Amino acid sequence: MIGGGKVSGFIQLFRPKNALMSVLGVLVGWINVSEEVSPHLLLACLVPPLILMAGNAINDYFDAPIDAINKPNRPIPSGTISKQEALISYVILSLIGVALSMPLGKVEFLIALFFAISWYAYAKWLKSMGLIGNALVSLGVAFTLIFGALATGILTPKVVAFSSIAFTSNLAREVVKTIEDIEGDAAYGLRTVAIRLGLKKSGLLAAGLSLLSSFLTVIPLIMLGTGWAYLILTVLVSVPLLIYSAYLSCRIKGKENARRISNLLKTSMFLGIIGMLLDPII
Repeated sequence: MIGGGKVSGFIQLFRPKNALMSVLGVLVGWINVSEEVSPHLLLACLVPPLILMAGNAINDYFDAPIDAINKPNRPIPSGTISKQEALISYVILSLIGVALSMPLGKVEFLIALFFAISWYAYAKWLKSMGLIGNALVSLGVAFTLIFGALATGILTPKVVAFSSIAFTSNLAREVVKTIEDIEGDAAYGLRTVAIRLGLKKSGLLAAGLSLLSSFLTVIPLIMLGTGWAYLILTVLVSVPLLIYSAYLSCRIKGKENARRISNLLKTSMFLGIIGMLLDPII
């Protein structure tokens, strides 16, 4: 029997809140191209969170020495979950996620397989290489929308536009998170964006990406005929948060500032994706 502490540890390891965001991404892709509800929708909603939770597990496996400095309460440094359990979790969740993608089609299977392998490569090698690793993570976020659309058999310019917004806004947050984790990353010898560029230039990069995301957010409103939900939540509410995050990023001074900006960007992304989800309905 698994004790309460162990269950809590696995929940922290898998980060199900992030997995929920990936389900929302799939739903955005699906709902914006199809009104049909089919078993493929259920499969499409299961694959990305399983692959993502597998990625979270393998990331904690390789990050255990860094987390011991940055986040000692994480499951592995705290002793709640062993490294072996994290590795086994990655393998099992990846296999299930890739297997469930097979009935959706060859392209969907290849996407699932690509990201299942990529999260291992990211955790072991790419994370320490700076922006390329951050870009891969953001690509994973963007592809949840594309995956949802492809599961219907249709990929529209609107979904591609939405996914580009998800990519740039998440990349801004990834850059900010390297500032938040700079102490432990430097102690472990990683070459993240914040370590390579320093606080000021990293903040300017995050600001530029936030502003780019703001610009991309307005394009579907002008060119693709989005509705009221998108206008209110994604443009009128989410964009000001992105712009304010860009302003704060230009003035960033340390870890605490980075945490605040990261939370602002996360809120903006959540409101933005809800607006995208409701766009065909309202």
